[in-house]
Amino acid sequence: MLKPQTKLSAKKEIYVPGDKSISHRSVLFSALSQGKSEIHGFLEGEDPLHTLKCFVSLGLSVESIGKGSYSVQSPGKRNLKSPSQVLDFGNAGTGIRLSAGLLAGLPGLTATLTGDVSLCKRPMARIMNPLREMGAEIVSVAGNDRAPLLVTGKQLNDYSYTSPIASAQIKSALVLAALASEISIEYKESEVSRDHTENMIRFLGGNIQHHSPVHFTVKPPYHFEGAKFVIPGDISSAAFYIVFGLCAGGTEPLLIRNIGLNPSRVGIITVLRNMGGNIEVTAKRQECGEEIGDLLVYPSKLKRSVITEDLIPSIIDEIPILTIAGLFSEGGFQISHAEELRAKESDRILSMVSNLERLGVTVNESKDGYEFGEVKEIKSTAIETFMDHRIAMSFAILSKLSGVELTFDDTSWVDTSFPGFFDILKSF
Repeated sequence: MLKPQTKLSAKKEIYVPGDKSISHRSVLFSALSQGKSEIHGFLEGEDPLHTLKCFVSLGLSVESIGKGSYSVQSPGKRNLKSPSQVLDFGNAGTGIRLSAGLLAGLPGLTATLTGDVSLCKRPMARIMNPLREMGAEIVSVAGNDRAPLLVTGKQLNDYSYTSPIASAQIKSALVLAALASEISIEYKESEVSRDHTENMIRFLGGNIQHHSPVHFTVKPPYHFEGAKFVIPGDISSAAFYIVFGLCAGGTEPLLIRNIGLNPSRVGIITVLRNMGGNIEVTAKRQECGEEIGDLLVYPSKLKRSVITEDLIPSIIDEIPILTIAGLFSEGGFQISHAEELRAKESDRILSMVSNLERLGVTVNESKDGYEFGEVKEIKSTAIETFMDHRIAMSFAILSKLSGVELTFDDTSWVDTSFPGFFDILKSF
């Protein structure tokens, strides 16, 4: 296994930006809530800022009241207006899919939703088809089940859906459509996907009933009032530095403050602990229906461990950086049951495999994952990021830990989710 060149010689404390998933949802739920809301801890990365800008075009009044803090005035969901221009979500898959659901349930509102080149390659039929079954009018402008999407708001019908995949984006798009149209929705999924939408409904006083961990019903009325949303640090962003702290040499811990510990998101901690990682959770608390805590991460000797299928939905965004942990692990690394990786900002199975091969790693690729044995060394090479922020950050962590110089075609994508990432990395 690789030997780290970076050592933690003194206890260090860092903060990561606000949770991207919750930042998107704070905008959408502010739009659904009548009156004034406040958002604190908002991720001022390109993705959530695109969503915020789009909802200003739909009728929200937004005022910055400090770093990561906004005052938001909503006229109420029925008074949102058709925008005068195309809504550009940039690279935000969460933003476009969840917003398409919300807008589909607002009668009389018409909007075209699009994004950058990467976003317009991502599959949208997964939300379009069930939304149509609810009565929505949503079409792919190019006729290829990709963005741009033309949404004409309709009064939707009560709906029951069993999702073929565990996806928080599908679930949230359908639930937001139901909230917008004041209808009931019953939802089932195979595994528990992240449940920030359900938590936000509870926080605002909505009626949600769980029949099992993967089966719930949401019923009207949905008369949400303006609220104060406090967003924790993003565990998906923290994951890069959790792996850094575990794989670095030395004995001193890395302290990562104020991290969201939603049970549907902490699979990264479970997997890394199974690999031998020493991670302590301290100062547990709750905010806006979300669990929060601080993480103490100690340099650890990692080993290969089986990642079971039930954990995949909770680690899907962290698999690239988990792969980097695998390079520093006894026995190597394997991931399977993760075909959803092919529908992210890039085909992350292809992105990871091709870059690992550039490093000189022998990798066996499959339809739903990849594996490699224990790695002794890697070589300096040029990394292709595939316009994907998590690919860029993962290999930047590898370069810092290993001391092997890696060059990158473009790292601007990192700003979509983690502004300041490279400043923190340089501080070690």
